[in-house]
Amino acid sequence: MSDADHHERFDEYGYPTASFNEVVPGLFQANASYSPIQLFRQGFDAVFDLCGLDRGDGVIDETYVVYPIDDVPWIEDPGAIHELGIRVANHVRAGDKVIVNCMSGMNRSGLLVGRALVALGYLPAEAVELIRRVRGPHALSNREFTRFLLIECTPRKLAAS
Repeated sequence: MSDADHHERFDEYGYPTASFNEVVPGLFQANASYSPIQLFRQGFDAVFDLCGLDRGDGVIDETYVVYPIDDVPWIEDPGAIHELGIRVANHVRAGDKVIVNCMSGMNRSGLLVGRALVALGYLPAEAVELIRRVRGPHALSNREFTRFLLIECTPRKLAAS
């Protein structure tokens, strides 16, 4: 990425200027700037909302998933992250345009996008790198989320579970 591209995509502190970015074709990571209804109107087929509030305005089906995650130094339910990551990956494989959001679009959404990338066949380190390339150097700054992706999502660890 050239310096000009970097300056357009990130502010002076290294945070993304866009509300959402495509990490790989069909899979987007976002902050909470847009409501789920607005995202569906923009052409997204599935919204995974990690903010903790049901902002779906009455949308109730598997295309709008609310799963609150706290941005804290632990993962309350690792099994749920594995399950949700596989669900996100299945939508992407089916050709759906999927967006995963959290309040700032950096950590919680990065955790789920990273797990989905692993389910899509990326190595954990590749997943972390892709997310940081697209959402900036502060993405996945939650060390436990990064550790989870790099340690708990290795092919050997996943095969053993």
